[in-house]
Amino acid sequence: MSGQRNREEVVNTQLALLISTLGVTADAETIHVHGKHRPDVLFQLRGLRVAIEGKFSDTPNADEVVLRDARNRVRAGIAHIAAATVYPIALRSAPTTKVLDTLAKSRLRYRIVTETFEWDEWFEGDPASLMGALRRAQEALTQDDIVEQTAKALNVQLSGVAKLWMGQAGACDRLSSILGIKPPKGETPEKAEARRETAAKVSALVLANALIFQDQLAATDGRVAPLRKTEKESDLVGDISKHWRWIWENINYVPIFQLGERVLDELPVSPHTTLAVKSLLAEAKSICEKQAALRHDLMGRIYHWLLHHAKYLGTYYTSVSAATLLLKIALAAKWKQDFGDPVELANFKVADLACGTGTLLMAAAQAFADEYIRKRAATDRSLEPKDLSTLHRTLMENVLHGYDVLPSAVHLTASTLALLAPDIAFVRMNLYVMPMGIDHGNARLGSLDFLDGSEIKTQIALDYSQAETLRTGASMTHVTNAKVPKLDLCVMNPPFVRSVGGNLLFGSLPDERGAMQTELKQRVKNLSANVTAGLGSVFVALADKHLEKGGRLAFVLPAALATGEAWGPTRKLIADKYHLETVISSHDASRPNFSENTDLSELLFVARKLAGGEKPGRTTYISLWRNPRSIHEAMHLANDVEHVGPVAAVEGVGVTSVRTASGKVAEMVTMPPAAGEEIWQGAIISQAELLRVSWSLQGGTLRLPGNDKGFAIPMAPLSDLGELGYDRRDIHDAFEISHDDWSPYPAFWGHDAEAVTTIAQTSTARLMARTKAAPGRKLKSATSVWSKSGRILVAERLRTNTQKLVALGFSEPVLGNTWWAVSTASLDDGQIKALLLFLNSSFGIALYFARRVITEGAFVQMKKPAWASMPVLDVRSLQPSQLAALGAAYDRVATQPLQPIAKLASDKVRIDIDDTLCKVLQLPSISPIRELLEREPGLSNREIAPRQKSGMTAEMEDSSED
Repeated sequence: MSGQRNREEVVNTQLALLISTLGVTADAETIHVHGKHRPDVLFQLRGLRVAIEGKFSDTPNADEVVLRDARNRVRAGIAHIAAATVYPIALRSAPTTKVLDTLAKSRLRYRIVTETFEWDEWFEGDPASLMGALRRAQEALTQDDIVEQTAKALNVQLSGVAKLWMGQAGACDRLSSILGIKPPKGETPEKAEARRETAAKVSALVLANALIFQDQLAATDGRVAPLRKTEKESDLVGDISKHWRWIWENINYVPIFQLGERVLDELPVSPHTTLAVKSLLAEAKSICEKQAALRHDLMGRIYHWLLHHAKYLGTYYTSVSAATLLLKIALAAKWKQDFGDPVELANFKVADLACGTGTLLMAAAQAFADEYIRKRAATDRSLEPKDLSTLHRTLMENVLHGYDVLPSAVHLTASTLALLAPDIAFVRMNLYVMPMGIDHGNARLGSLDFLDGSEIKTQIALDYSQAETLRTGASMTHVTNAKVPKLDLCVMNPPFVRSVGGNLLFGSLPDERGAMQTELKQRVKNLSANVTAGLGSVFVALADKHLEKGGRLAFVLPAALATGEAWGPTRKLIADKYHLETVISSHDASRPNFSENTDLSELLFVARKLAGGEKPGRTTYISLWRNPRSIHEAMHLANDVEHVGPVAAVEGVGVTSVRTASGKVAEMVTMPPAAGEEIWQGAIISQAELLRVSWSLQGGTLRLPGNDKGFAIPMAPLSDLGELGYDRRDIHDAFEISHDDWSPYPAFWGHDAEAVTTIAQTSTARLMARTKAAPGRKLKSATSVWSKSGRILVAERLRTNTQKLVALGFSEPVLGNTWWAVSTASLDDGQIKALLLFLNSSFGIALYFARRVITEGAFVQMKKPAWASMPVLDVRSLQPSQLAALGAAYDRVATQPLQPIAKLASDKVRIDIDDTLCKVLQLPSISPIRELLEREPGLSNREIAPRQKSGMTAEMEDSSED
């Protein structure tokens, strides 16, 4: 048809259709085509939003116009990646029925813009080439941890500034006071030095943060000076201080600029102060060029590094990637609210009752933005800048609530959240600094005071919007009542400290700790929590008190939650009142944690509170083979999890994997809901095939991978065969240890991996009955404790990549300090030998592995109740001929050294034990089980899916080694 003139909207629509044929629909729910005030094409690519902006080449300044549109989509946060695309003029006149075919063969000009980088050239290619470029951009963005890179650069500056200030003890003490890092009584000179260093670094961070926010604010408010103008001022420090006061008095942002001003005012007038502020200003200018870092809790990341003691206040801070993964999965669940409607969203309440620097709240805001954009795009609602402003105002003023005990941390929460929309002066922010310590004789426990109700008086409301101001001369005291609304979502990475071991509970307040511990014990008496597990258990119970039915918990907690005895009440609370929807555990040997500053193994979980009469559904366990390092990698993984499809049941035959271009990153299974205090077994085994083996084995059936046939094994709980003895604390209360004296109480002391290599052992020490109690302890009866000695010792703790034995055998009863004695009075010598073989076989190791309490990777524990209930071979049911065969095998291997447990697949002695058991019990070879076990990172402490280095990374590392 002559005179045909296609509009850009027609070509955009055809491009969207063409993209859907290039594999995007496998990654995205929908592809949307929009009009004037929205991206021309918007879709999801492996969890990231991609916008394509198109213009015909005959449009005036087409390259500039379309590139500006693409940059604006990324700058506004609508897209993580945008493609500026110029259509050839031939598409203008292509017949409507031929546009798709013509487009598929057309040479498009395109340029890619992302959150962290922009291509500096225009390229040409067909739509398939454009999609290839977008995929490469997505992969590069996934590998690019802009937050960590930027944080490291700023950290160098902060350390340099701190060195300039460290010689000024008075200034550092004043800074420490205004940051809430107060010196305890009796502080040693070394600890005082460390505290001052921390105060100096955090103060430098506060200044850098305020400088960055000033520059962001200057972009939208002409009254605020940009940093390029500020750096030219003659009295740099004084002028900055005055300008910040003007901002918080006349515009708002009190929590950001008032604290910054107070820090500046505490610094002496000196060249060192000016030099420090100049260096921070220069770094702030550099950071302002990296907008993506500012969107993803850059300041919180640095703050985590700066605390001199990782366990200050018992806090570990959530990594940005873990927070992103947890909140994306939590908000991708089915909710009754329409997250694309600001009115409905305003009634949705989210709180972090131990928010720290706000990493989880920041991730929640980002996840809400993702859902908001996705829902509005899917229903063709507008996506103009004013819509995003409405979203951010709704989130800050109505949705997000944060509570913490550190003023400096909550200051950073306020500024980090405000940086999402620096052009909006929020009327209020629901952020509170909570009192902790002894206040006029009353113990204040921070957010745990909400155990008694939903409203308490706090020290300060961060924006003063709800404060009653009492004026005394020139000073102001702000009093406000903090409230916790009924919550739809409670997100938290609560303090992990416990009241055992080093007794760290409230350890940052040594002079007040006793009174606070006493108060806490009183308050938790009627809660489903165990203080022995630590404050994390109490915070779960606290969250439950304030959560609506249908609401969700989204927590970061120690991996011990899955199996630990002390965490039993918490598991029961969740089992009784929640559908435990998702549990995410990291089996990445180099990163078993989800928090910064710790190597402790952790897990993430999402649980929905049940309505009356509702029954819990199955739980999906996600075992990460690679723990995401970057924000975009976490978003990619969350998207893959959301779209992975039906998940195989653990007793089924299939395995559901999550894969990327570089290989498998996770496995997913579903399991029946745990009842009562039952362990979350799916969280502690990385391979679904091994999980099936362990699941069946505990029921007395051997099922090998790839074989549906089951083989029965006579099993019984270990407690049916013998009684487990006292723990090491009780042994110490009854006895003293001697290595060179004689007594009638032999013992086996320690677990040296190099010395303890054989099943058969002899005593290494003698126990001397105490005649008076140990200091601070009660005397225990030596006779009573000794009555539960045994000829079998089972390990209380193991490092499976170095230690060799799960159980030891003796010719006489003994006690051990890192072992549980098993008194087997009802068993004869042959049955004891058979049991020892089983415990040290691959059968025993698989059962032990499935019930262990993970502390840190391959370092694990097994408490007495877990050992007592562990299924083992019921040696009482064996025939005399079977016992004779196993006894002969024991005599043959008992004094032969074994390899570390992690090397069981190549350990000839262990293989001999396995083969003998299989022959006697008429079972097939269990070599597949050995191979699966040896692959487990939790056993070997090695990567199961090592990350593949890019060519560039490998070249850089090779050159650095030369």
